[in-house]
Amino acid sequence: MRILLLTSLMLLAAAAAGSAQSNEFLDGLLGSDSVTAAQASYLVLGAVDRIEPDEGEEAAFAEAQSLGWAPKDSRPVIPIDFAGYSYLIARAFELKGGVMYSLFPSPRYAYRELVSRQIIQGRSDPQARLGGLAAVRILNRALDAAGGAK
Repeated sequence: MRILLLTSLMLLAAAAAGSAQSNEFLDGLLGSDSVTAAQASYLVLGAVDRIEPDEGEEAAFAEAQSLGWAPKDSRPVIPIDFAGYSYLIARAFELKGGVMYSLFPSPRYAYRELVSRQIIQGRSDPQARLGGLAAVRILNRALDAAGGAK
Protein backbone atom coordinates (compact mmCIF):
# COMPACT_ATOMS: atom_id res chain seq x y z
CA MET A 1 0.00 0.00 0.00
CA ARG A 2 2.83 2.40 0.87
CA ILE A 3 4.57 1.72 -2.43
CA LEU A 4 1.37 2.47 -4.35
CA LEU A 5 0.85 5.71 -2.42
CA LEU A 6 4.49 6.76 -2.87
CA THR A 7 4.37 5.99 -6.61
CA SER A 8 1.14 7.96 -6.99
CA LEU A 9 2.62 10.96 -5.21
CA MET A 10 5.74 10.86 -7.38
CA LEU A 11 3.66 10.71 -10.57
CA LEU A 12 1.49 13.59 -9.38
CA ALA A 13 4.56 15.70 -8.58
CA ALA A 14 6.07 14.99 -11.99
CA ALA A 15 2.83 15.94 -13.74
CA ALA A 16 2.58 19.18 -11.75
CA ALA A 17 6.17 20.11 -12.62
CA GLY A 18 5.54 19.53 -16.34
CA SER A 19 2.34 21.54 -16.22
CA ALA A 20 4.06 24.44 -14.45
CA GLN A 21 6.80 24.50 -17.08
CA SER A 22 4.18 24.55 -19.85
CA ASN A 23 2.29 27.37 -18.14
CA GLU A 24 5.47 29.43 -17.73
CA PHE A 25 6.30 28.85 -21.39
CA LEU A 26 2.84 29.95 -22.54
CA ASP A 27 2.86 33.02 -20.30
CA GLY A 28 6.20 34.11 -21.75
CA LEU A 29 5.11 33.32 -25.30
CA LEU A 30 1.84 35.24 -25.11
CA GLY A 31 3.69 38.38 -24.03
CA SER A 32 6.26 38.11 -26.81
CA ASP A 33 6.33 40.21 -29.98
CA SER A 34 8.28 37.53 -31.83
CA VAL A 35 8.46 33.75 -31.57
CA THR A 36 11.71 31.92 -32.20
CA ALA A 37 11.85 28.79 -34.34
CA ALA A 38 12.61 26.75 -31.20
CA GLN A 39 9.58 28.16 -29.36
CA ALA A 40 7.35 27.52 -32.38
CA SER A 41 8.62 23.94 -32.60
CA TYR A 42 8.00 23.36 -28.89
CA LEU A 43 4.48 24.74 -29.16
CA VAL A 44 3.46 22.79 -32.27
CA LEU A 45 5.21 19.51 -31.53
CA GLY A 46 3.75 19.54 -28.03
CA ALA A 47 0.27 20.03 -29.48
CA VAL A 48 0.61 17.00 -31.76
CA ASP A 49 2.22 14.89 -29.00
CA ARG A 50 5.60 14.52 -30.70
CA ILE A 51 7.53 15.72 -27.62
CA GLU A 52 7.13 15.63 -23.86
CA PRO A 53 6.70 18.97 -22.02
CA ASP A 54 9.98 18.53 -20.14
CA GLU A 55 12.07 18.09 -23.32
CA GLY A 56 12.43 21.83 -23.93
CA GLU A 57 12.55 24.16 -26.89
CA GLU A 58 15.96 23.13 -28.26
CA ALA A 59 15.00 19.46 -28.29
CA ALA A 60 11.72 20.32 -30.00
CA PHE A 61 13.55 22.28 -32.68
CA ALA A 62 16.00 19.40 -33.22
CA GLU A 63 13.05 17.02 -33.59
CA ALA A 64 11.31 19.35 -36.06
CA GLN A 65 14.50 19.51 -38.12
CA SER A 66 14.98 15.75 -38.07
CA LEU A 67 11.40 15.28 -39.27
CA GLY A 68 11.87 17.85 -42.03
CA TRP A 69 9.20 20.11 -40.54
CA ALA A 70 11.39 23.13 -39.86
CA PRO A 71 12.03 25.51 -42.76
CA LYS A 72 15.45 24.84 -44.25
CA ASP A 73 16.96 28.21 -43.34
CA SER A 74 15.64 28.36 -39.76
CA ARG A 75 17.78 28.47 -36.65
CA PRO A 76 16.56 27.90 -33.07
CA VAL A 77 17.03 31.47 -31.78
CA ILE A 78 15.98 33.35 -34.92
CA PRO A 79 12.39 34.66 -34.98
CA ILE A 80 10.09 32.66 -37.22
CA ASP A 81 7.79 34.31 -39.76
CA PHE A 82 4.21 33.45 -40.69
CA ALA A 83 5.33 31.35 -43.67
CA GLY A 84 7.78 29.27 -41.63
CA TYR A 85 5.20 28.70 -38.91
CA SER A 86 2.63 27.75 -41.52
CA TYR A 87 5.00 25.12 -42.90
CA LEU A 88 5.56 23.70 -39.42
CA ILE A 89 1.79 23.55 -38.81
CA ALA A 90 1.06 22.01 -42.23
CA ARG A 91 3.67 19.30 -41.75
CA ALA A 92 2.76 18.55 -38.13
CA PHE A 93 -0.95 18.23 -38.91
CA GLU A 94 -0.28 16.37 -42.18
CA LEU A 95 -2.42 18.81 -44.16
CA LYS A 96 -3.25 17.74 -47.67
CA GLY A 97 -2.94 20.99 -49.55
CA GLY A 98 -4.01 22.30 -52.89
CA VAL A 99 -2.19 21.70 -56.15
CA MET A 100 0.71 24.08 -55.51
CA TYR A 101 1.37 22.86 -51.94
CA SER A 102 1.11 19.24 -53.09
CA LEU A 103 3.60 19.81 -55.91
CA PHE A 104 5.89 22.23 -54.09
CA PRO A 105 5.57 21.78 -50.32
CA SER A 106 7.21 24.93 -49.01
CA PRO A 107 6.58 27.67 -46.44
CA ARG A 108 5.12 29.93 -49.15
CA TYR A 109 2.43 27.46 -50.23
CA ALA A 110 1.81 26.25 -46.67
CA TYR A 111 1.03 29.86 -45.74
CA ARG A 112 -1.39 30.16 -48.66
CA GLU A 113 -3.05 26.88 -47.67
CA LEU A 114 -3.58 28.02 -44.08
CA VAL A 115 -5.02 31.33 -45.28
CA SER A 116 -7.41 29.54 -47.63
CA ARG A 117 -8.56 27.27 -44.79
CA GLN A 118 -9.10 30.31 -42.52
CA ILE A 119 -6.52 29.00 -40.04
CA ILE A 120 -4.63 32.25 -40.58
CA GLN A 121 -7.16 35.05 -40.54
CA GLY A 122 -6.91 38.73 -41.34
CA ARG A 123 -4.21 40.52 -43.24
CA SER A 124 -0.66 39.40 -42.67
CA ASP A 125 2.58 39.36 -44.59
CA PRO A 126 4.00 35.83 -44.89
CA GLN A 127 7.47 37.25 -44.18
CA ALA A 128 6.36 39.19 -41.07
CA ARG A 129 7.55 38.05 -37.66
CA LEU A 130 5.06 35.95 -35.79
CA GLY A 131 3.98 37.17 -32.35
CA GLY A 132 3.16 34.86 -29.47
CA LEU A 133 -0.56 35.57 -29.40
CA ALA A 134 -0.86 35.00 -33.16
CA ALA A 135 1.06 31.72 -32.86
CA VAL A 136 -1.31 30.41 -30.19
CA ARG A 137 -4.40 31.53 -32.12
CA ILE A 138 -3.20 29.88 -35.34
CA LEU A 139 -2.38 26.67 -33.49
CA ASN A 140 -5.80 26.72 -31.83
CA ARG A 141 -7.52 27.04 -35.23
CA ALA A 142 -5.36 24.23 -36.63
CA LEU A 143 -6.34 22.00 -33.70
CA ASP A 144 -10.01 22.85 -34.23
CA ALA A 145 -9.72 22.06 -37.94
CA ALA A 146 -8.02 18.74 -37.16
CA GLY A 147 -10.64 17.85 -34.57
CA GLY A 148 -8.42 18.22 -31.50
CA ALA A 149 -4.94 17.05 -30.59
CA LYS A 150 -3.54 14.25 -32.71
